[in-house]
Amino acid sequence: MSYFHIDCIDIANAARVDIDVFKNVGSLVLASIRQPFIVMPLQMADIWANGRESRFLFGHKRAGYDFIQQHAKRLQQAAVRAYECDDLDSYILTLLECPNLGIVKASFFAQMTIATGACLDMHNLQRLGLSDTAFRFPKGLKLDSVHKRIRTYNTVWRNEGDSAYWWNSWCDHVAGQQLAKRDQWKADFNNGAAVSRLHRLALGETPSV
Repeated sequence: MSYFHIDCIDIANAARVDIDVFKNVGSLVLASIRQPFIVMPLQMADIWANGRESRFLFGHKRAGYDFIQQHAKRLQQAAVRAYECDDLDSYILTLLECPNLGIVKASFFAQMTIATGACLDMHNLQRLGLSDTAFRFPKGLKLDSVHKRIRTYNTVWRNEGDSAYWWNSWCDHVAGQQLAKRDQWKADFNNGAAVSRLHRLALGETPSV
């Protein structure tokens, strides 16, 4: 059984019925923006302890955190509808209302709440030979253009593989990077399964390695 089926589906199923798990997904997604994922246990512990005053909710991340806390129930209902109707596009559009969430992290949010989507972060964009700004939205983009960008984004990742492929390959890629480094994380996150388990922070777990 793949990491995706062990971890992502478990998280997504819980997020659609447990509002605290759903909020944790939001916090984890926001915390992960431009941060190495292996430091998420430290950052999530601080967010759980300090809420919006966490030192890791810097910049627009705090506004995103506040939005998710305030609108979690509505967003969770949107997740349930998207899951039941297989409507990823509309769900991503809804998630884009959240401050500091672009299409990449909105798709990551979707991946962890409806088990479809893909996070084409800098690691995956490099693997695809794309610029790290390939899916950034210019300010003032019209709604029709946003819809088109969402469809294009979903087409790009689906052309390479399904959501499970992207989850599993990303975890393996990050683990491979850690093996190439000589630092304190090398022994703990030297395989894809260990990296995947980090996402279980959304369930309130502190993953063992």
